Amino acid sequence: MNKKKKNIQPHWRPNFVNQSELPDIKVVRTDFIINIIAVACALSLVSVLVQREYRTKVLTDTIGRMEQTIEDGASRDRTSLQHNQRFRQSAEYVLEVGKFMDAPFLAHEMIRDLSLIKPADLIFRTLSLTEEVTGRGNSRQIGYRINIAGDALSLTALDDFKRILSTASQLQIPGFTIDVDENIQGRDERTGIFPYRMTIIMTPGAKPGAKAGGAS
Repeated sequence: MNKKKKNIQPHWRPNFVNQSELPDIKVVRTDFIINIIAVACALSLVSVLVQREYRTKVLTDTIGRMEQTIEDGASRDRTSLQHNQRFRQSAEYVLEVGKFMDAPFLAHEMIRDLSLIKPADLIFRTLSLTEEVTGRGNSRQIGYRINIAGDALSLTALDDFKRILSTASQLQIPGFTIDVDENIQGRDERTGIFPYRMTIIMTPGAKPGAKAGGAS
């Protein structure tokens, strides 16, 4: 059988105690713990920010030093490249001078002689000397080419110059055979001149079939 619940009556004496005026008798105060946690979090955040700023500054300084090092290295490289380029140019000049000195004729005298024997109606625009190497080892031989480019006022002047070159004493170089090759462009309708290119080929040795001269 279910027991009947008894009616519980409240205390007959009312409680007149004011809880807000009672002293705090807790062993550890809650407000104090919250303040410590807040201060610890703030200090941790400040520490993280300081470390981040420090690392950023160190990284910025490192990048600045590296960029300065790269700039200094680039400046030295540019200076070295300029010196190297000047050296290469000087070396090319020395090689060109060596070619002139090794040639079986004096280049400046050859240019002067060609200018003197050319017809008046023939104009030199450019004149250059190049060398050709044939053979290998002990059979290595060096030939030369005098390249002339200019303008001819008439085709007759060009033919006369070729005939002069074939018999010119300036081109009678011992041990070399002389051939003349020419290339004439079309006549300029406006000026009436004939642009041309001419090559004087100096080949080591005598022409095939040529006989050496001598006393009979």
